[in-house]
This record gives sequence, structure tokens and C-alpha cells, in this order.
Amino acid sequence: MVSDEDGHAGGREEAGADRGARGLRPGEARERVYDALLAVRPPVDVLVLADAVLVASELVSSAVRHADGVTGFRVSIGDGEVEISVSDASEERPRERTPRPLVREGGYGWGLVLRLARVEVEDGPGAGKTVRARLSLTSAHSAYERPGFVPAQREPPADGKR
Repeated sequence: MVSDEDGHAGGREEAGADRGARGLRPGEARERVYDALLAVRPPVDVLVLADAVLVASELVSSAVRHADGVTGFRVSIGDGEVEISVSDASEERPRERTPRPLVREGGYGWGLVLRLARVEVEDGPGAGKTVRARLSLTSAHSAYERPGFVPAQREPPADGKR
């Protein structure tokens, strides 16, 4: 595997490529992204991990809620980014809605995804679509080897601080 200028893996390495995608739930998607990013060397910042996990969760939640579920899911890492792809059987394009917090109706997900990732929506070869979200492996919030960097890990830091 090749490294990019930041030392992260180059090329493309896939994790969870459509294995058991049908019926995938948001929590399972979060775990797949979490596991894939924990394997990156050098480690990614915990904020990169948090953003990617949130994007995966929102995309899968949307497919479950608005499109009768996930038909394909893939996490791939390379060229300094993580790509999360979620396919569903609906041809309806995602759209931003106005959140209505007092009625607990949602409306935050697509807007969050658009703010955290570079997104493209592709029509499927048959019915349906695939949403691809790409996030940089280096955080805009803090970069590797700069003050504030916290490597993504399974256990929280011993002092409990970020």
C-alpha cells in the first residue's frame, strides 16, 4: 500500500463492501466505519472519525427511513480520504428539509452530511441510487502532529479529555 503526502494509506482499501448490506442499520454502519478508520496508519484524528461515523449513520438512517432500507454499503479508504457509499432502491434524490425540533420530526441529516462531506448522488444501474460521501483523513479541526490531535482509538484517553 502506498502512502500519500500525509502518510495515510494510498490507493483504495475497502471494508464492508456490500457484505450484509441489505437490512443494514445505522449502528452497524457506524461500527464498520469506526473499524475501517481505526486500521488507518498513521491514525486519524478522533474528529475525523466522529465526522465519518456521523455521515455513515445519517446516510443509512435516511435510506432506512425514506427508501425502504439499504441495498448496498461500502467504506473505502485511500488517496487521503474515506469514501462512504450507501445504496437504496428509491429513485428519489435526497433533499434538505427545514428541521422542526419541537415536533421531533428530524430534518437535520442531509444538511449535516452536506456540511461534513463532499457528496455525489448517482442513479443506480436499475432502480435506486447510490450516495457517495468523501471526507478527508486530515481534519479541518486539527491536523496530525499539531496541538490538539487525538488519535482515534477504541478506548477514550485515560484523562477523559479530548
